[in-house]
Amino acid sequence: MIKGLIDNEKEVLIGNLLKTLTTGSVSKQNKGIISMPSDQPVTEAAKLMVENRIGSIIIKNNQIEGIITKGDIINRVVGRALDPGIVVVDDVMSKPVSYVSEDETLENTMLLMGQENIERILVVKDNDLSQPLGIVSTNDILKFAPGLLRIHRERLLIENFSGKHPDDNNRESMRFEGFCDDCGNYSDTLKTANGYTLCPACMGSQPEEEQSPDDDIM
Repeated sequence: MIKGLIDNEKEVLIGNLLKTLTTGSVSKQNKGIISMPSDQPVTEAAKLMVENRIGSIIIKNNQIEGIITKGDIINRVVGRALDPGIVVVDDVMSKPVSYVSEDETLENTMLLMGQENIERILVVKDNDLSQPLGIVSTNDILKFAPGLLRIHRERLLIENFSGKHPDDNNRESMRFEGFCDDCGNYSDTLKTANGYTLCPACMGSQPEEEQSPDDDIM
């Protein structure tokens, strides 16, 4: 465990966060599990998301088979100029479903999401996929325990540089997800510059002479 970071956030469980979201004590409420069959068109998934003000839907026939998110619709349907009224959910959903048990820590959950490059994860009871409890997003975790973002960054640096102590050049070449130190908006392509963690838009507004050559966003 990395020392010097917010200790009281280390052992918070993902189940605690899910309960907080369900009671509406944070800005984004968790509306519970919304599911649909895999043979429905993507337009139906988008409609459910809008109606329920959620960013993901569990795909379930006899059992949970996948998950479709706003990102899936944008990247795999809209971005490819496909007709969402014809394309069915089964063709664009993410599968298999990534999930964690309710007794998993926030830190380990965030690490898993980073490793699998996902923004939302299913929380289940007793590590049983047939007992879903809710869906938690990266945004939910960062708002609930912002200190975990620093832990997540340090872990990524250590893993990517084979245990070597990350120097300033290594830090500036890494990309992170979280909230921009300048505009406060969420981004999955944050980078560091001049001691700050910035989104691509704010990175571009930095004085040119203060940026590292590695700070260009691709």
